[in-house]
Amino acid sequence: MTLTKEQFKNQKIGTGEKLAYGVSNVGGNLVYATISSFATIYYTDSVGIAAATVGTMMILARIFDAFSDIAMGTIIDRTHKKSGQAKPWFVWSIIPLVISLILVFILPASWGNTAKVVYMYVTYIWSAVFCFTANSLSAVSMQSLMTGSKNGRMGLNASYQIFGFITIILVNMITSNVAAKIGWAKLSVVYAILATICLVITAVVCKERKHLIIEEQNEECKQRTISIKEGVSYLLKNRYVIIVLVLSILNYITIGGFNSGGVYYATYIYNNPALFGLMTLAGMLPTILLSSLIPALGKKFSKRNVLAAGYLLQGAGYLIIQFEGTVLPVMILGLVIKGAGLAAVAGLLIPMIGDVIEYEEKKSGVRLDGMMNAIATCGIKVGTGLGLAMVGWLLQFGGYIQRAEVQSASTISMIKLMVGGIPAICGFLGFLLAIKFDIERVEK
Repeated sequence: MTLTKEQFKNQKIGTGEKLAYGVSNVGGNLVYATISSFATIYYTDSVGIAAATVGTMMILARIFDAFSDIAMGTIIDRTHKKSGQAKPWFVWSIIPLVISLILVFILPASWGNTAKVVYMYVTYIWSAVFCFTANSLSAVSMQSLMTGSKNGRMGLNASYQIFGFITIILVNMITSNVAAKIGWAKLSVVYAILATICLVITAVVCKERKHLIIEEQNEECKQRTISIKEGVSYLLKNRYVIIVLVLSILNYITIGGFNSGGVYYATYIYNNPALFGLMTLAGMLPTILLSSLIPALGKKFSKRNVLAAGYLLQGAGYLIIQFEGTVLPVMILGLVIKGAGLAAVAGLLIPMIGDVIEYEEKKSGVRLDGMMNAIATCGIKVGTGLGLAMVGWLLQFGGYIQRAEVQSASTISMIKLMVGGIPAICGFLGFLLAIKFDIERVEK
């Protein structure tokens, strides 16, 4: 089977394939959301590792991530298999990814501190830097390789984001209670099995098509490779790539900080860990409900304007949480506002990477699907790492006492800051940067 460039540009994606693609984010988040939301409190409260040690490990892992994303992006760009460029790596990553989840949550609390820290470093970095990088980057890269249609990419991304948000809600609502009943080790095995099923569904149903374009099958085109140095040079010369990177980092600092810090907020401010599930639901439900509207809003008001509005709403929502979040109804109001903003950010940021890929191809004649998407996933993981590290460092700075029933006033202030104040600053900075993302105007 072959396609022309025009056919690929207008390639429609069926409902079944969209749903199957979205399911990949269920599998990914059964691993990623579980580790992002619960690894910190697991390490500090169940295993007994100091919060600052955990925070430092989180940020070091993200430094390695910056290199692994670029390397993986280069590997994808150089791959030319019958099934495509990104899909082969997506398939390969499934088993290592789910095993890595189990390894993170089977650390014996009885070990000595040095052994526990070494094990934490090895298993966490293996999961985040290698396994999740290969899986998430290949999954995201598949969007621009499945169809050249901008509307098609937004449809795929909408499915991907909605399934991901639903999974995050469920993971954050049930994980603490289930872990308390069956233990972290058994819970990780259950999640690993479910994740495997979801990821296999995506691997079986979803198909890349860009390599089927007649021009792409030219042998000279196949053999042309871009070195990492040359690829990075193209990336650094494209200001929209830098904007995507920073926007992604800012967005995921807020997500990482809230997902990890929110557990402490519910535990030590509301004195009810189960309320973290309600907090997650309040923040994610508006995102899910509004996600299907974002493509139409982006088309009507421009993607840049809707993206900027999304960051502004996030900043406003988190600002409310910082000052009045201790009152649960006000916390929910702030989360609803930030959730509405997140719908715009999550719904547009990744599809706009496809626009950047095509912009670079028109400008320089070089198409870098893997490396361009690596910038976004690098931003996701660096931002998440900074958010998680922030939680560990602020807890240590505030004098957090592991397993204490009541924390000091300084610790409570730090918990409020990681969940409200710092995410608010990131939201407002994102707004100022998003208004400069004028690629649609430049393309015209």
